[in-house]
Amino acid sequence: MEVLLFGSIAEKAGAARIDVEAASVSQLRERLAESIAGIDLGTYAIAVDHRIVPGDMPLTGREEIAVLPPFAGG
Repeated sequence: MEVLLFGSIAEKAGAARIDVEAASVSQLRERLAESIAGIDLGTYAIAVDHRIVPGDMPLTGREEIAVLPPFAGG
């Protein structure tokens, strides 16, 4: 599945999109840690079809997946 990367996570990956095979959000987190050096050292959120997923859920591969770094601002 194609995963969209934003901000500092895209910078770490050197790309705004990567292809990852994962059957669940927890498996996606494992694959991201294997693919993007240092991503597991910080915090980030995963959005599935425009909604932040706080825990685990199955993935079919047809969803839009985004990996979001922490945001700050006012």
